[in-house]
Amino acid sequence: MNRDVPFAARIAFRLPQALYDKLEIWADEEDRPLANLIYTVVKQAVTERELGMSPAPRTEEAR
Repeated sequence: MNRDVPFAARIAFRLPQALYDKLEIWADEEDRPLANLIYTVVKQAVTERELGMSPAPRTEEAR
């Protein structure tokens, strides 16, 4: 993979339907595509981790 090209990496994963539904509602509320919401949330989590901050506590449903 050429790391000089932005957005070159792709990933596929499965989510429980309930979590998918909640993310879809969240994306709709912010008038953005679901993929953009997921990208933003992951980017924020990585930034917080790099800064030594802990992300919001995980709930059982999100695991």
